Amino acid sequence: MYRTGKKAAAGKPRSYPSGEQFAAREKEELERRWQDTVREMVQILRHVPDIRVTRLQELPADFGIAQRKWLAASLAGALLEGEPRPELKRTVVRRMADRIGQYLLWNRLSSTPALHEIWALFPWWVSHLPLAGMDSLRDLGLSHVLNGVVIPVQTVWKELLEAQAVFMGHCVCRSSGIAADLDEGKPFENLLDEAASRLLMERLGRCYRRLRKSGALRETDPSLVQVFEDLEGLKQGRSGRYRLEWLLRRTYPDWEFLPVLDKYTTDWIRSMYHNRKARPINRELALELATILYFAHGVIFTTMRLFDTPYTICSCPSPERGGGCVLTNWYYYGRSNASLLPNREAPGRRLDDRGFVLPCRVFEGRSQRECLGCGCLHDAPDPRDLKVFLQEADRLLAASGKE
Repeated sequence: MYRTGKKAAAGKPRSYPSGEQFAAREKEELERRWQDTVREMVQILRHVPDIRVTRLQELPADFGIAQRKWLAASLAGALLEGEPRPELKRTVVRRMADRIGQYLLWNRLSSTPALHEIWALFPWWVSHLPLAGMDSLRDLGLSHVLNGVVIPVQTVWKELLEAQAVFMGHCVCRSSGIAADLDEGKPFENLLDEAASRLLMERLGRCYRRLRKSGALRETDPSLVQVFEDLEGLKQGRSGRYRLEWLLRRTYPDWEFLPVLDKYTTDWIRSMYHNRKARPINRELALELATILYFAHGVIFTTMRLFDTPYTICSCPSPERGGGCVLTNWYYYGRSNASLLPNREAPGRRLDDRGFVLPCRVFEGRSQRECLGCGCLHDAPDPRDLKVFLQEADRLLAASGKE
């Protein structure tokens, strides 16, 4: 029992704080906790050079396995159960839960005082938070912390060509295993036919050979140069592996484009580069890779934002590919309107005669939600006519002096 230090006077009614008093105390307590958290986070930042993620192979194989399984199952249950709603892809949710569980259990940051309190309260939070609360928390985070603004592939081309430099970075959802859009155990589902695939391969090859001859490959990381050189070897040897699938598997999960532009913060690029998670690439090669990802893999390009600060162009896995990634899964299966924000540029969203947004008419997995404006030419008989798109890409290349 809690003691107040004094016994209540006999026969007198117990007094309770008023609503205003309670709100004032709650505000005071919240401010105190924020101050404590800031203080602890400052200490964390001062010791960042000493913080390392514990490698799992250095621990006993069964260390913490029961806690990790419980945490993943509890978090997945909180996300998936409750009031009826459009079905989330359970495999994606469970992968998210498992990765969060591993992070909380294995990362040394979790033992710092500022995060330890969250960890200590986590079992209670998981068991008591109602679904409505989870949805609100999710949407709050997606609206104000992390989300993606959809941009058409035409804008991606333009920004890549205008950048001072371009890096290819690890896609976090893919590198962590949350997204599974290129499963090793499954055959690659190419959205293009053989002729269109060969057309894109030939474009990439011509671009690489031209850059190699001119000496412009100095802008490209040697590991990426080796990928393109190996691809050239497969072509010369008439190998059956000379396919888009081979190229995509060799570059996976480095499908995040990091253009050095005023629009994007360079802090993320600098951090990724120093962590060896980002590699420089020639702008023209980046454009050809973006084209391949858009047409052969059906990605949704988004300008990722953290606290409203754009930091990268991600090629988000579509919902048709293993349930998508964190953002596409929440948007298409969790009915979140905050994870992905629609493109308001041109080419824009698919509209009817009255100006109302229509569903996607190209991809089945996206047909139950409004068109996001990924770049399709909605007025054309074939909204993704490859030859029409490549004419625009060549126009942008010529205007930038690259072609």
